[in-house]
Amino acid sequence: MLEDYPDILTPKEVMEILGISKNTLYQLINNREIPATRLGRKLWRIQKQALLDFLARN
Repeated sequence: MLEDYPDILTPKEVMEILGISKNTLYQLINNREIPATRLGRKLWRIQKQALLDFLARN
């Protein structure tokens, strides 16, 4: 399903995959529905497997 994407995704890639807005993505991250790692003050990264797990639950 996500073969064309790297193992570590940017928020922009996740928004593209899910077809959601920036606000919706950050709500999912803040509610811990999609696990994400914060790098520094502003950079977020999401593991592809975490996104696949989220999709399988929903």
